[in-house]
Amino acid sequence: MPASDVKFGITRHEGALIDSVETDDSVQIKELAGSDGEIARVKPYRKMTEGSVKGHGQLSVVPGVGDPGVSGLTNAGVTVITNVKKNESNEDFDGWEYSFKNYPNAEAVN
Repeated sequence: MPASDVKFGITRHEGALIDSVETDDSVQIKELAGSDGEIARVKPYRKMTEGSVKGHGQLSVVPGVGDPGVSGLTNAGVTVITNVKKNESNEDFDGWEYSFKNYPNAEAVN
């Protein structure tokens, strides 16, 4: 890998006090074996991106349908903020963490 492909620091979130951004893209598959026992057909389905953001400072994210503020996610579908954690400590700055799931093929239902 060329050195120019390596980046340092957070580039996927616009917040000024972001500690980390993690995403995990996944897809489920259904396999159908042929008469010889080998896999003959494969159907990918249920595409999803799960992730989390950790940081400090003001937080406007709340649980429910919303924007996680992470670049690189598809704008289509529905993103759900699944949980928001806030922490305080005598020995550290106040912080927060939230998790999200993005369903690129879904439609929100009220």
